[in-house]
Order: sequence, then structure tokens, then C-alpha cells
Amino acid sequence: MKKIFILRNNDLGDVLVATPLAQGLKKAFPDVKIAIGVGDWSKPLLKNNPDIDQIIPCNAPWHNKQNCRYPANSPMTFAVGLLYVILSKEARFLSKESYTHGIDFLGSRQGSWLLRRIGIPNRYGVRGYAGGDKWCNDCIDFQEDRKVAESGLAFLQLLDAKVDIEPRPRIFLTEAERNKADNRWGGINSKKKRIIIAPGGGFPQKCWGDERFSQLTKLLLHQKNHLVLVIGAKEDRSRIHGSDQKFVSRFHNLCGTLTLRESAALVSRADFVITNSSLCMHLAGAFKIPALTLLGEWYESAKTHHQQWGYPESLILGKECSEGRRNPASPKDALSAIKNHTPALFQSTE
Repeated sequence: MKKIFILRNNDLGDVLVATPLAQGLKKAFPDVKIAIGVGDWSKPLLKNNPDIDQIIPCNAPWHNKQNCRYPANSPMTFAVGLLYVILSKEARFLSKESYTHGIDFLGSRQGSWLLRRIGIPNRYGVRGYAGGDKWCNDCIDFQEDRKVAESGLAFLQLLDAKVDIEPRPRIFLTEAERNKADNRWGGINSKKKRIIIAPGGGFPQKCWGDERFSQLTKLLLHQKNHLVLVIGAKEDRSRIHGSDQKFVSRFHNLCGTLTLRESAALVSRADFVITNSSLCMHLAGAFKIPALTLLGEWYESAKTHHQQWGYPESLILGKECSEGRRNPASPKDALSAIKNHTPALFQSTE
């Protein structure tokens, strides 16, 4: 029987977009054991996933914001990556598992080294992204204009898996988790329009900005049928500021009080999501919730970002330098875009 190992030691959203590949592999090869190596930070997102037989700690220090301390192609990243591959307990554990096939979902030198070091005979990576393809048996080609989840599904062709899978993340909540989320929203019979705002992000230059998020929040709360929950890490709690006292019954800042899965459950029960390019964008995609992703100064093209990371029901606003738009969207631009994209959000139900 085949044993397939998927390496995805990257950030939270990256892990979610690997779940369609696991689904495709399980559908094509029901008897195959599928393992995925992820950082401890993302393991809760994969809980209860029926496509994954084994979730393996793989806290590899490259291409993530959690334990990668140096630039992606720096000598130090090269050194600490090599030490992890050769000496880490996690690599030694993996070498005992006798996997027949290994997929480095991101495609990097270090990832290919790890697959080779743990003795996987059939190794697959990505050509044209972060290296490592010369140590692989076969590769998919990196395409900037292709969604990352679709790129992951291209690995299925390399394994001769003939299945049709939607390139959409999967996260499996329990009934108790969904019920708890409904209670946090005020009950399933609430007539308020439920809006999630997630202002956190890994790199400040990639984020839309705290002041812009604060202004947009005020604009939304002036619509009396809007209920706004802010979610994120503890350090995100102060990002949304200045909300008037008169909105206290319709505005709740939950940053730092929720687990990953509790945040996911709240998103699953929302009417709309507003976020940076971060995990919340992919949670909205997983549950087909309309969403607006707001890009910061670092991004030069909202169109390219949507081609790589967007979902059919999502909207992405940002610069479009090739067309002369060299500034991120304003809060008023964002509000107008939301009204045009999801007009039902502004229709009173009282």
C-alpha cells in the first residue's frame, strides 16, 4: 500500500489551501495512507479531516512566519534548514515511516532535502519557485496566474490520479463548535447582519492598516442592522480603535480570546468577512462566505492576488500599478465596494 507524505510547514492559510490535494488523493486512492507534516501552529485546522490519516509535527524553519527567523534565501536560512533536515528529532521520526511518495507542496530546496533525507523514493516538488526541483523525480510548474489550491491539485496528475476536486479549503467543525458560534453571534434568530473584521497580518507592509480598518468599522456600524465582531491574536486587539460608545451593543472585540477553531466557527456563521490577506480570507473561502480582502502597500496588483488566492464569492481591493492606481483602497472605497458586491448586507430586516 502506498504511503503519501505532504510537506506543508508553512503559514495557516497555506495549510488550508493544501486540503483539496489531500481530498483528491484520498478520493483517487481510498486505501492509501495520507500524512501531512505541518507546524504545531496549524494542526487545529486539520482536526477531524477525514482525508488525512496522520498529522505529523514538522516545525521546519523555512517559508513561514512562526519560526523562520531569516530571509528566505539567506545563508542563515540555508544553515538552520540544513541542520533541521540532518539533526532534528522530527526528521528522524519521519525517516522511520517508510513513505513511498512525498510532495513538497510549496516547492523549496529545504523541502526537497527533507524528502530525500527521510528516504522517500518518489519525490514531487515545484519547478520555478523556490528551488529544489533537481532533487525531485517530477515537478509541477509554478504559474503566477494560477490559484495556489489549483497548483496543489496539479500534483494529482503526476500521480496519475483522475479525479475532479474543487480548489477550495476544507475545515471540519463539530456541531458543538457551530452552536457555540451561533451563541456568540446572539442566537440563530438574530436579524442583524453578521460581519467579521480580521485586521491582523504577518507583515505590516502587507496589511491595509489599523487606521483604515478603524474608519471602515465606524462606517459599517452607522448601519444599524450590522453586528461586528473583530477576531485575531492578542496583539491585534488594539488595531480597531475609537468605536463610539453608542455602538457597544453591536461591536465586540474578541482578539486574543478565541482558538483557531472558534474563529473558524464564527466565520462559518458570518454574512460577510473583511480581512487582510491572511487566514481569515481562506476561512471565508472554505465556507463560501462573501469576503473583502484589503491589500497593503506591498502588493502591486489586486488582480494578480485574486488570481492566486481569491475565491468566486470574494473581492480583493488594492493597488493596480499597471493601470496607474498606486494607492491602497480608502475606507470609503471599501464601503462602496461592499455595497456593490453584497447589497443584501445593507437591506434592513427590522
